[in-house]
Amino acid sequence: MMIFKKLNLISIMFFIMLSTNSATVFAQIDSVAIAILDSMSDVVTNLESCSFNLKIENDVYDLRLGIIEQSDESGVFLKAPDKFFIKRKGDRGNKEFYYDGKSVTYYSADNNQYASAPAPPTILETIDSIQNEFGVEFPASDIFYPDLVDQIMENSNNLVYLGITSIGGKLSHHIAGTNAEFTYQLWISADGTPLPLKMAIAYANKTGSPQYEAMFDSWVLNPELQDSMFSFAVPEGATKIRLLKKNNN
Repeated sequence: MMIFKKLNLISIMFFIMLSTNSATVFAQIDSVAIAILDSMSDVVTNLESCSFNLKIENDVYDLRLGIIEQSDESGVFLKAPDKFFIKRKGDRGNKEFYYDGKSVTYYSADNNQYASAPAPPTILETIDSIQNEFGVEFPASDIFYPDLVDQIMENSNNLVYLGITSIGGKLSHHIAGTNAEFTYQLWISADGTPLPLKMAIAYANKTGSPQYEAMFDSWVLNPELQDSMFSFAVPEGATKIRLLKKNNN
């Protein structure tokens, strides 16, 4: 979910004075939290390759039922600078995404249908392009952007380090922040390599106050991944379809 990349709020550094109803309020950014986030970002943005499992739980507002929870799980394989393979299953169906440096392909295992489109020359450019043009989201991809920490600082009214806790039996640093739209939390491994373990977001201004949660596990750093796994082979009987462009109206 492209959270911080979507925002365009007032830039702040460590302390910026804001004016609210003629009162003076100070936005506070915890330097310990920033240091931990910087360490995590340095690790993930300098990987030559990686794989991990990602579980998403996302609240969706339904006019008839109110807030309902959708979930899915993905196996993610990345090879810098220009390859990824994602296999996703869950409430929104069984899907696969292939990117080989030249094109990106979407495959629906449920319907045996696929669609391909030309793609930019890097992973992040491709994610941005597919998101903007076709509305296809790549959950929790924020962590791989080199400007992640800058985006967090620019889009946070407060950012606090809450100490050490445990996520999935692993020691982790707990960080929380707020802005005008939501409260977010990040848990980053405190035992060895600083990797993201969990991300949670609670939307204050949306109907039903929906929440979003991403869990990372089974990280493998710099594995040897064969190029063939990123190339889509058309399954027998599969139908080619056209990717529908995002409606911005």
